Amino acid sequence: MEQLKWVADVCTYLTVIAGFAVAIWKIARPLRAIEERIKRLEGYTHNDYMNTLRLTVMSEEMPLEERLAAGEKYVREGGNGAIKAKYHILVEEYQRKNGGI
Repeated sequence: MEQLKWVADVCTYLTVIAGFAVAIWKIARPLRAIEERIKRLEGYTHNDYMNTLRLTVMSEEMPLEERLAAGEKYVREGGNGAIKAKYHILVEEYQRKNGGI
């Protein structure tokens, strides 16, 4: 009789553990999907940020100081290529205009 009670207790514990495992799995699945969406949105946001910096650097209508600030941020964020080269040209232009400061 004692052995039957022990088996029933073990079955009860296993059922409770399995119930918790299923509950955690049901909660974790949507959280993983949300995490993936957040990562994708972060990527889109970073791309938009970099595009805004590119446009600022290249815009002739923007004040030179703003273009320089955007170029510095662009380079700091890992931007490279033609925009980085344009930023360096703007730095040289700024230094020429301001007496080598």
